[in-house]
Amino acid sequence: MNANAAMADVFPIGFSRDSEEFRTNTHRIAQFARSLDDRNPRHLAGEFAPPVFSHIPVMQSMVEVLGMATPDFVLHGEHDFLFHAPIVPGQRLFTVSTLYGVRGSRAGTAIIIRSDTATHDGKPVCTQYSTCLRRGEPSTLALGERPPQRPAPAKQDTATSSYALTPDQTRRYADAARDYSPYTIDPVAAAREGFPAPIVHGMCTLAFAARAIVDLHCDGLTPRLRRLGCRFAHPLFLTNGQTLAVEHWAGANGLVGFEATDVAGNVVIRNGYAEVSA
Repeated sequence: MNANAAMADVFPIGFSRDSEEFRTNTHRIAQFARSLDDRNPRHLAGEFAPPVFSHIPVMQSMVEVLGMATPDFVLHGEHDFLFHAPIVPGQRLFTVSTLYGVRGSRAGTAIIIRSDTATHDGKPVCTQYSTCLRRGEPSTLALGERPPQRPAPAKQDTATSSYALTPDQTRRYADAARDYSPYTIDPVAAAREGFPAPIVHGMCTLAFAARAIVDLHCDGLTPRLRRLGCRFAHPLFLTNGQTLAVEHWAGANGLVGFEATDVAGNVVIRNGYAEVSA
């Protein structure tokens, strides 16, 4: 029996969990926007949700699948949103999350979860692929599927948008997203995982980058955004004076590329991409 076959019982590809019903409303959409200091008036009015809000309805089922795959601490390594329809007030959303693939690497084991969100009457809203890294020994494990191929817009004619993080940034985001991972809020919990300060949620980091994409490449119209993804290259720590500088550029056929660095110059997001409709 080869190593992949031996691990099939440990990582049962296709294992799924359904979410509970998630109801959207203007208050919760606006709260999420405020947690990012978003200035988009339609987000602040709760007219439609900022793009990364789409992750909130999937968290329950995604975490259940991840917990089945491993009890160990994992880092969010990559994420890919494919948007089918905007999230607006009054929706009843349901998600199915599935263990989609497992891939070994030099850094450990990557666990890939696919989450499909739809309205109560079956209309698709968002498909997303979350790749989480369980750090450990190098591995050649290969089970299930890889996430879809990601575009790579050539870097050209860049602009930079900078955002200052507040001392309560992760707490405000946690309240809006209902993601209270201790190491994102509590310095003691972060230290237990070997980090010098609380880590800004990966989704919060991506949500700040998405502000630049929506404001400057979608003319503030979130429904024009069809895809958004990146690789999380380095933790963004919530330290005094922390900032996020998002460098972004437009490519061909509605593609946009971006990267982001912290105040110390560490690249925290690499290989960022977005697809924008006309």
